[in-house]
Amino acid sequence: MIYKKRDGILQIKIFIIGILIACSYLIGEYIHKAYTKRHKEVNDLIRILEIMRMDLSFGLYTLEEIFKRLENELHNNTYKVLDDVLNDSIHILMKETYLQNKEIDELKKLIFTLGKSDIESQSRMIDLSIENLKKITGETKEDINQKGMVYRKLATIVGLIIGIILI
Repeated sequence: MIYKKRDGILQIKIFIIGILIACSYLIGEYIHKAYTKRHKEVNDLIRILEIMRMDLSFGLYTLEEIFKRLENELHNNTYKVLDDVLNDSIHILMKETYLQNKEIDELKKLIFTLGKSDIESQSRMIDLSIENLKKITGETKEDINQKGMVYRKLATIVGLIIGIILI
């Protein structure tokens, strides 16, 4: 009877330890994926800017057409200035993406300079933003390889250690 009770308790401990290890692994995996998603989103932002630059350079679209949504919001909210609209939009961008302040600041600088000069100057500004974002992608790639992998392994090891302590 005593052995059955110990076996039952041991099985419960092993089950709880298994769940703990699985949860710690999933936490590490989540952190790693956050770094990976940031890298992907910065690359997506670069592609969008490259398309925007091509559209602007070849005269396919005007800035008004490229930023139609922003333009509509400015027309609908005459009491708001561009800075207010951008801050509202950037708050949403920070909340719903993995982009960090570096990328968002670069995007803000670009938006505030567009439309203030000729097409060639605007195209150069877009190129400059693309180059700055490409430097950031190098940093994000390093973050994936260094921090992401460390957090993934560290979370799993911590789960294993806690599991061993509980045994």
